Amino acid sequence: MRNNISKKVLFSSLAFILSSSFMVGCSQNQPKSLTNLSSNQKVMAKSITRNPNAYDFREESIYFVMTDRFVDGDQSNNNVFGDEYRPGQLTFNQGGDFKGLIENLDYIKEMGFTAIWVTPPIMQPPGRYLNDSRNYEASGYHGYWAWDFSKIDPHLESQGATYQDFIKACHSKNIKVVQDIVTNHGHGTATAPEVKWHSDRNKVYGLGQMFDIGNDSDKWFNHGGAQIADLMDFNDKNEKVIDWFSKIYESYQNMGVDSFRIDTVAWMEPNFWTKFTDRMHKNKKDFFMFGEVWTNGDYGWLSSYTQLGSLTADWPMNNGLSVLDMPGSAMNTWGQLENTFKDGGDYNRVDSVLQHDFRYKDATYLVSYLDNHDKPRFNGTGGDGRQAGTTDFIDALNWYFTSRGIPCIYYGTEVQMQGGNDPDNRRVLGRDGISKAKQNPVYNQLKKMNAVRKSFLPLQKAPQVKLFANKDSYGFKRTFNNETAIVLLNKGGGNAQLGASGIENGQYVELYTGEKINVTDGNVNVNVNAHGVKILAKGNIKGTPWTISDWTKTSGKK
Repeated sequence: MRNNISKKVLFSSLAFILSSSFMVGCSQNQPKSLTNLSSNQKVMAKSITRNPNAYDFREESIYFVMTDRFVDGDQSNNNVFGDEYRPGQLTFNQGGDFKGLIENLDYIKEMGFTAIWVTPPIMQPPGRYLNDSRNYEASGYHGYWAWDFSKIDPHLESQGATYQDFIKACHSKNIKVVQDIVTNHGHGTATAPEVKWHSDRNKVYGLGQMFDIGNDSDKWFNHGGAQIADLMDFNDKNEKVIDWFSKIYESYQNMGVDSFRIDTVAWMEPNFWTKFTDRMHKNKKDFFMFGEVWTNGDYGWLSSYTQLGSLTADWPMNNGLSVLDMPGSAMNTWGQLENTFKDGGDYNRVDSVLQHDFRYKDATYLVSYLDNHDKPRFNGTGGDGRQAGTTDFIDALNWYFTSRGIPCIYYGTEVQMQGGNDPDNRRVLGRDGISKAKQNPVYNQLKKMNAVRKSFLPLQKAPQVKLFANKDSYGFKRTFNNETAIVLLNKGGGNAQLGASGIENGQYVELYTGEKINVTDGNVNVNVNAHGVKILAKGNIKGTPWTISDWTKTSGKK
């Protein structure tokens, strides 16, 4: 795919150097026009039939943490090399570590999250990076500048709070661990001579081996073509490189990691991912992987990565990988749904994303999200995107926790954290943020929506069929194993009477209130509060989600 990319739109130099992520528009394999959709324009995702008793990652919801920006649990590991820790300067280490995470696992669990995605924990360059033009300096606090793929970064570990300890602590609380991984590149090499590790700038390590891009007799690296900034680019056609990375990441699987989020997928050949994911699935059963492909409109290209994998097994838990639903995000200035949930937004916009769901191997395995660490937060600042009000957050969360896909929430969302372009979108949450979170209506809404989603399998696993849409309301149906959820959403500022026809008769329970509703004539018509949702469930409900306090009860107002 690297040689077929016809257009690359990179972040500002600061952003893509820091995060190693990128945005790509590809003129090849553009999706065909969908003019043959019916007038009712039903939107449906395919869903692979699996053993209902088998483990399924769709049962999870993900809390995404930039480890260095969560909580500083151990100050002794902040400035290991003497020049990489600068409190308040967000291009440098800020002190977050596994001890801080372990001490606050209950905080994450109390919001209802069942999986934690951590940024790459692998060792970064030993100290400050300063480029050879001397106009950019930073540290590898984020984890995307690998120095040694087989070692854990010393800024993250403490006595009794190693990465292994973190994994064990998560599992003891029934929380899955999603490890962010990088295979495309190592750290940057264009260092100024005064950088402490300048003499070793061309070296990268893993499995006790060292490879030097300046003396590359093993052809470990690409020396031409597209690459990200000055980050050393691995040769994805070299079978030894594939084997090397496979052994490295098998070792993390064997430590107990439950899932991989894969960075910069589109910068490597699809054949690499087929071979790599085959190895990962063979090493660990029911292991979920999802990748990053930067596009907000090329659905043919994005969905093609969900068709990889050569194993004869059910997908995607035991074959291939899924992807982040980037077009369906609400990332400030980028995601297509940002303009649905902010002032004057239109719910009809979501159909422009969902009508392409048939292209994916199974769209119910897409990882859906509000925003992330590479663009301004949903709650932007100044010239870096638009700000978001409380009801904007509420409306968006109502959508992401009831529609198809595995919801993923970026840390700080629960306190409506603001943030502009990188690195401002990576502010520190800290103990102060955590102590204030429970008074925030968004925190309580996350708690409520996680409980609702967890209580009913169709909200986790079912394909989605559109019932109706207008500017401020949307309705859809999700059916799984003869159980049905009818979801009615209202993002308007006043109450709305919402109805749908063609509904299976029977008794439904509204998951948000516990109200019982009998459908006898195939029609349903209910009142939905301003910025509210009603979910009518017919089937086996787990627990009583309507007893979870939500933000309307906490704040007393909209």
